[in-house]
Amino acid sequence: MGDIYLKLSVANIREAERQQDISFLVHTGATRSWIAKEMADTLGIEAVGSVPLELADGSTRELPYGFCLFIYDGEVVAGNVVIGPSESEPLLGTHVLQDFRMIVDMERGEITRRRAMRAKSGQQGMAGLPWARRFCGQQELALLLACVPG
Repeated sequence: MGDIYLKLSVANIREAERQQDISFLVHTGATRSWIAKEMADTLGIEAVGSVPLELADGSTRELPYGFCLFIYDGEVVAGNVVIGPSESEPLLGTHVLQDFRMIVDMERGEITRRRAMRAKSGQQGMAGLPWARRFCGQQELALLLACVPG
C-alpha cells in the first residue's frame, strides 16, 4: 500500500482557459485541497480569504484560499483551494473527492467513482434542508424551497 495520486485539471474560475493538469496526492485526512503559491499565481487564482487549518504535525496555521474549477473526466466542479507555501505538494482533500463521487480504496491503492450522489429520501420541504435555517435569510429560503421537490 503506497501513496495514491490523481491527475485533475485546475482552472481559474473567471478564465477557465487558464488551466493546468496537476497530479494531486490523495489525502483522505485533509478536508481541503491545496496547491502551491506558484501554481496559484500561474493560474491567476487569487486569495479571497484565509482559513485556520490543523496541519499533520498538530500545529494550526492560517492559510489563504481562492476559488477555482476542478475538472475530472469531463466533469467540472467549482470549489476552493488552499494556497499553500511555495513548493508544497498538491493535496486532494475530501471535499473534492466527494464532489466527484470518488471512493478511495487504500488497501488496493485505487480510486473508483460512484455513478450518482446519495440523496436522503422521504424528506420534504424544510425538513430536508436543516442547515438552511442557519445560513439563509427568508428570501434565500423561499428560493431553496422552490427547488426542493414535494
